Amino acid sequence: MKLIEITRDEIREDLVGLVPVGSIEQHGPHLPMGTDSIISENVASKAEEKLKETTLLFPTVYYGVSLEHKGFPFISLSFQTAISFFNDLLESIFKDLGLRRIIIVNGHGGNSYFLPLVQREFNMKYSNAKVMIFNIFGEEEKLLFNVNDLHAGTVETSKIYAIDKRVVRLNKIEEIKSYDVRDGVFVYYSTKEANQFGVLNDGKPIRIDEELGKKILADTVNKLIWLILNFKV
Repeated sequence: MKLIEITRDEIREDLVGLVPVGSIEQHGPHLPMGTDSIISENVASKAEEKLKETTLLFPTVYYGVSLEHKGFPFISLSFQTAISFFNDLLESIFKDLGLRRIIIVNGHGGNSYFLPLVQREFNMKYSNAKVMIFNIFGEEEKLLFNVNDLHAGTVETSKIYAIDKRVVRLNKIEEIKSYDVRDGVFVYYSTKEANQFGVLNDGKPIRIDEELGKKILADTVNKLIWLILNFKV
């Protein structure tokens, strides 16, 4: 079920809440600003479609922490604001809607720095309600594509192309003249300092594989469904 489409009487405490989270930030010259949000929303929506009577899909939180993209267009919350926002959101989902199982479906690596803090605080505070974090990215997809895509590279481009190829500006990929990545990106250096084109693809040109993109998305949805069905409090 989708929260924005149901009435108050259809909300049940046994539902598993799905909260997609992404970002609004540059993804090279060829991918949309909302890439992370598009992918997390797609994965969460597909899971909800298969488990309509088990899940409650929340509107996507499009804004995250994207400070690493300074020098390129982006919108970011501060870490302090993001933590406060998600603390309030999770408290309200539990106290005001009554849901005791909540999964944050995270599509942005930058959010991984603060979400575990929010999760820990909530889970230690309440014994009868729990929060899980499900990241839609991981090492497995990098191995499948044989590339360490840190941002806007082969993996992300293939996934977005599999979701909606119309939003991928294929002609813009030609503008990327270098795929070199400076060591220390995200720790010491911003995306722009690491690669002037904003693409971090392990020094390799972008290769789009629509079928592999579909496979990764389907596998991710299945992993989320497994987590939902095995989520106990």
